Amino acid sequence: MNKIKYLFAPDCGKYVPGFLFCLVFAYIGMNLDRLIAGHHNAGADWATFLYESAQLNYVAILLLGGIIIRNTLPIPKVLLPGIKIARPIIKPGIIILGVHYVWADVVRVGSVGLLLTAVFIFGTAIIVMWFCKRWGVSDGLGGIMGAGTGVCGVSAIIATSPVVRANPIEMAYAIGTILLFGTLMLFTMPYIGNSISLSESQFGAWSALAILNTAQLVAAAEWYGTEALNTAVLINVARIMFLPLVVLFALWFYVLRTGRQESNREINKWHLVRDKFPIFIIGFFLFVLLNSMNIQSLGGPRIVGSPFWAMNAVYTWCFAIGFAGIGLSISIEDMKKAGGTAFTIGMTASLVKMVLGLIVVLAIGSQLLRVAGS
Repeated sequence: MNKIKYLFAPDCGKYVPGFLFCLVFAYIGMNLDRLIAGHHNAGADWATFLYESAQLNYVAILLLGGIIIRNTLPIPKVLLPGIKIARPIIKPGIIILGVHYVWADVVRVGSVGLLLTAVFIFGTAIIVMWFCKRWGVSDGLGGIMGAGTGVCGVSAIIATSPVVRANPIEMAYAIGTILLFGTLMLFTMPYIGNSISLSESQFGAWSALAILNTAQLVAAAEWYGTEALNTAVLINVARIMFLPLVVLFALWFYVLRTGRQESNREINKWHLVRDKFPIFIIGFFLFVLLNSMNIQSLGGPRIVGSPFWAMNAVYTWCFAIGFAGIGLSISIEDMKKAGGTAFTIGMTASLVKMVLGLIVVLAIGSQLLRVAGS
């Protein structure tokens, strides 16, 4: 959410061109989606192929279109700050998405998500950090790779980097690795899910366990279907809540356990947890609470004309602008920077996590993972 505040900074003018570009691109993508869906409903074979076989909805249009534009056309530098700001707009969309849930969903699916994410998060973080330590990877890079592959990708890397003293080069390296894996999974997992007939709720849970970055996770789940998105977001919220604990674990593993802490570097663990807590989750739960109270004046996401119905359009726009920003930010040249030992460890752990996640959601089934309020 820190990036969004730059829209209101004194020099916010530099963000406007790129943000408006993403806004227009999002508008075009959503209208192309409606056009294809309309022809599909009318029985046009070409539209049915694009909509069902190729799964070419607005998510795919914005992501693939953005990647093509970024890597084939010269994007003016004046647009880049605004494009960067567009990506975090997904988080306000996640907050508003809380109107799709009731507390029964949070207790049932959220409790399953907490258990699954706790095992997967700490299992992955511990394994990656241990192997990085054993194979001579620097503490800074090993710490942020463990946190990034364990919790929520780029956000975890940024949150952990000051604790393990990761330098900018190590951060760029780790972020490149995380985004490369997330991009590969974003474009392959929906097709894998369809090929093995995963239900939407199962796919949502699988993507929340396997895809590391929140924005790419939301994109993959939305690509697969509304129910997949609702399940993925709820489990992802449970996952993100572990971020402060993973930062604390990295602090213990690399600093306190080894006695590396400098005498002049006092670390208040309570302040560390407080500062790293993702505030937007509070907004999400506030909307869940309001929806659970059945306040008549607020209506619901399916009651046309009600405030909560209007919020549906807002969250869709937030996601579309964010997806446009993601696509326009993916540079093939930047992806080539990933490599080496830390890359191998991180990618291997992430792939194992993806396979184990699929096995777990297949064993659990759809019912426990389905969001009834959606």
